[in-house]
Amino acid sequence: MSTLSTHILDISTGRPAQGVRVSLERDGEAVADGVTDQNGRIAALGEGALAVGHYRLTAGIGDWFAASGRETLYLSAQIDFAIRAEADDHYHLPFLIAPGGWSTYRGS
Repeated sequence: MSTLSTHILDISTGRPAQGVRVSLERDGEAVADGVTDQNGRIAALGEGALAVGHYRLTAGIGDWFAASGRETLYLSAQIDFAIRAEADDHYHLPFLIAPGGWSTYRGS
């Protein structure tokens, strides 16, 4: 089964985003959630094993920016992705965030 990790970097400051709440859904059902550590990372979501399905990884960046006294247009950042075959792949899906936008890529 596949595994998933994430990290969040605030590219406007060049610092990790500690304390961001992240949730994972599979086919619309909650699978896991967590909060980024001091390095902006969550090492494993979904109890370490993800089956075939459609997933949504959501980072609550609006609350995180508000807690630091900064405004953002975006209340959350979401990555929709699919695991299409049973495999032992690792998915590292990071978020690069700033008050004016966000992006992602598949890391390693």
